[in-house]
Amino acid sequence: MENPIILQTFYWEMNTGKYAEEYPEEANLWNLLAEQAAEIAEVGFNFLWLPPANKGAAGAEDVGYGTYDLWDLGEFKQKGTKRTKYGTKKELEKAVEKLHQNGLKVLYDAVLNHRLGADDKELVKLKDDSKAEVWTIFNFKGRGDEYSSLKLDWRVFDGVDWDERTQRAGEFLFKCKEWDDSYEEDYLMGADIDYENQEIKKDVINWGKWIVNEIGFDGFRFDASKHVDNGMIHDFIEEVNQSTDKDLFFIGEAWVNSAETLADYLNTVGQEKLHVFDFPLRESFVKMMQGKLDMRWLGEKGLVNQDNFRDRAITFVENHDTERDGTNEYGTEAIVHRKMQAYCYILMRRDGVPTVFWKDYHSHGLKERLDTLIAARKKFAYGDAYESESNDKNTYSYIRTGDDEHPGSGLVMMITQHESEKIIEKSVNTGRAETRYYDYTGHIEEEIMTDAEANGIFKVKGTAEEGYSVWVPVKD
Repeated sequence: MENPIILQTFYWEMNTGKYAEEYPEEANLWNLLAEQAAEIAEVGFNFLWLPPANKGAAGAEDVGYGTYDLWDLGEFKQKGTKRTKYGTKKELEKAVEKLHQNGLKVLYDAVLNHRLGADDKELVKLKDDSKAEVWTIFNFKGRGDEYSSLKLDWRVFDGVDWDERTQRAGEFLFKCKEWDDSYEEDYLMGADIDYENQEIKKDVINWGKWIVNEIGFDGFRFDASKHVDNGMIHDFIEEVNQSTDKDLFFIGEAWVNSAETLADYLNTVGQEKLHVFDFPLRESFVKMMQGKLDMRWLGEKGLVNQDNFRDRAITFVENHDTERDGTNEYGTEAIVHRKMQAYCYILMRRDGVPTVFWKDYHSHGLKERLDTLIAARKKFAYGDAYESESNDKNTYSYIRTGDDEHPGSGLVMMITQHESEKIIEKSVNTGRAETRYYDYTGHIEEEIMTDAEANGIFKVKGTAEEGYSVWVPVKD
C-alpha cells in the first residue's frame, strides 16, 4: 500500500445539538459510510477508523467508550436499545462489505480497559479488608449466551471507583488483587478488567478474532492502551493476528507527549505490529498554531522522526478527544490556526501514517483543501526525503526527490507560521536540476525553475490561512 492515509470517521459531538441539525445523515453512520464508500476510496483514503461499534452503558447515546457488552454490535435489546449510536449490526456488516468492495480497510476502536453499566451490584472485600458494594455484575440478559456464555462479576475485575453502600468515590482495589502490569497507572475508570484472570482474557481475545474473521474488520485501535495490561495488548495482537491471513493493522492510544516515552512503551509491549499515535508531534503543531515553534527543528519532532520508530508512528492533527466543543476535559488546546500547515506536514512526509479527522474534513469545511493535499501525497510524495538548509524559526521546507516508479513525482513542501501579507522566499535545493515547479495548492500562481545545481527560489504566503504550499514538477 503506497502512501496510506487513515480517515477517522467520527467525532465526539456527532449527531448531537447543532451537528444533528446540520448533518442529519450522521445519525446512521454505518449507512452513511456505505453510501460514501466509493467517494472515500476515490479521494485516496486507505483505512477507515470506525468508532466503538459495541453496546455502551448509555445505549444509543453512548459514543462507544462506556463499554457494556463487546459482543453486542447493535443486535440485542440492551440498555434500552437494539441499535448503537451508529446503527445496527446488520448495517455495520453491510458497511464493512461495501467498504471492502471499494478497496478500503476498516479499523475497530476497541475499548478493552473497563466495563460500565453493570446490571447489578455485589458486596466484595477490599484490599484493606473492608467491604464495598460495587457494580460489577454483568448478566447480558438481552444477549444471553449468544457468541459468549461468560457472565462477569467481581472476579474478572481488579477494582472500581464507587462504593454504593457509602456513596463514596475512590479507587477500590479488591482483596487478593493487584493492579495489572500496564505501562502507566492501571486504573482509569469504571470496573477495571483484571487481565490476569485467564477467563476474561480468553473471552476478549476470542472477541477480537470474531471481529476480524466474522465481522470483517482489518485491525484495531486500542483505546487508552497505556492503561491496559501490556501482556494483554501483546497477546491480543499475537493471537488475533495468527487467526487470519489478513495483514492486520494495530494502533495504540498511548497518550504521552514524549517521543522517548512512546518508544519505550512500544519496546515494553514488544509487538512489532503495534503502532501508536504521535502525540508529541501534535504538541509541536499546538506551538506552531501559537506562532511559538522554532521551525528549524520540526524535522526532529515526534516519534515519526525517531530512528527505528519512524514506521510505527500514526500522525494526526486532531481527534475526538483533542478537539471538542466547549471546555475539553483533557485540557488539550484545539488547533484552530495553521491547521492546514499541520496537515500539509503529515501528508507530505515520507514516514508515518497520517490521519484525517472527520470533523475537520466535513464540519469545519476543510474537505476541498484536504483533498488537494491528499492528491499531492498520492501523486508526488515519493523518493528520498530531507529538510532544506534554508529553514529558519518561522518557515520550514521539506523535499521529496521523486523516484522512477512514479514518473513526474517529487515535491517541495513549505509551511510557515509568519503572520503577514508578504510572500516568504527561500532558496531550496530540490535534487532535480533545471526542473520547473508549480504550486499544487494554487496559493502561488507563478512557476519556478531550478538551476543546474537544482537550486530554486521557492515561495509561500506568509499568512495563517494560506501559509502552506506544495511545489511539484510541471508535467512535460
